[in-house]
Amino acid sequence: MTHAPVPFYMLCGSLGAGKTTLLMRLLEHWKQRGRRAGVLMNEAGEISIDGPRVGTIAEQVMNLAGGCVCCDTKEDLSWGIAQLVRDYGSDLIVLECSGLADPAEVIDGVTDLYTARLAQLEQVIALLHPIAGAQSPSSVFVTEQAIHCADELILNKLDLYVPGHWEQFKASVLARNPHARLWETTHGRVDVAALLQSEAGERHAAPTNVEFGGPRSTARALYHPIATTIRLAGPLNRTRFLSWIQTLPKEVERAKGFVRFVKEPELHEFQYAPPAEATVTPVMLLDEPEKAIVLIGRGYDVDRYGAELSACVETIGDSPR
Repeated sequence: MTHAPVPFYMLCGSLGAGKTTLLMRLLEHWKQRGRRAGVLMNEAGEISIDGPRVGTIAEQVMNLAGGCVCCDTKEDLSWGIAQLVRDYGSDLIVLECSGLADPAEVIDGVTDLYTARLAQLEQVIALLHPIAGAQSPSSVFVTEQAIHCADELILNKLDLYVPGHWEQFKASVLARNPHARLWETTHGRVDVAALLQSEAGERHAAPTNVEFGGPRSTARALYHPIATTIRLAGPLNRTRFLSWIQTLPKEVERAKGFVRFVKEPELHEFQYAPPAEATVTPVMLLDEPEKAIVLIGRGYDVDRYGAELSACVETIGDSPR
């Protein structure tokens, strides 16, 4: 028996920004509404510290301890999602990333075409706070990636900073991601119903603690703003597909998928991760995946590239070329 993919929420951001505090608020919200929330906890150490506390509210908690979910335990992400959906009946999943995990790599993992059968990326929520003093290069990188990938940017610990410093911090975050909503909070106190509005495709007129960083559709799109899945109606014309790859703009930061070509018996895997060249290679798998291409990025014409890719599908009457 197959089920529709469950919503997948990701909490990411700076070390010590308050992700677990927000997670507890989210879980209370879902529990009050009868939702079965499954939680994936990713902590950098070998022992989970926050997992037992979260387990007092969540239906089921799975710990991905011992490394960053984007690298050391990336394979465990798919396994954890499968366990929560199939074995525990979770109807939504939330992942709290380690402050060392690259959110872009997590998005890459959860949009794998096998994993996407079980979970669909719903929201990327980044918690940030201004940090005085020097940071490690890895912390700076992860924070930058969290800002870039986020649908919701929550600037926490407002009470600890002088206005001038805070305003400068806020402006720098908005400049790096004009697409997300910006929230300013203390102790992670956010209007959870408003934060999760994309579930219903609606939003409140003016939440008191939210500032809109830029234009965003009020209706939930058929795709996530940063990860678009384009399903293929049939085998592709190889020449047209290879030409389409060459047109991908710099805003597409990652592309991947499985395709079949006309008059070729093999299944092919497509991988594109600039600045490396795109690859299209034959692959043998035990389970036939859905033929589709996933594009990851922001700021490009989704409809245009989707239509151009669909035009690569060979239809009856097309002549090989």
